[in-house]
Amino acid sequence: MTAPSEAKTLTITLTPELATALDRYMAESNAEQSHALAVTQVVREWAMSKGYLDGSDEGLRPDQLNAANDD
Repeated sequence: MTAPSEAKTLTITLTPELATALDRYMAESNAEQSHALAVTQVVREWAMSKGYLDGSDEGLRPDQLNAANDD
């Protein structure tokens, strides 16, 4: 993940439908997070699924952690 000092700041405007979808994503993630963090996670997942971002150095997301993979 990019260090915060290297991060690029963006301002976005979402349609009501996308804002609602983001709120649902945040509710399903079972973690207190900001909209900015949720958007970052959504874009990361999209970029990895499209092959735009190599996720080989990424660990598991918090919702993927369990006793079986707790090293």
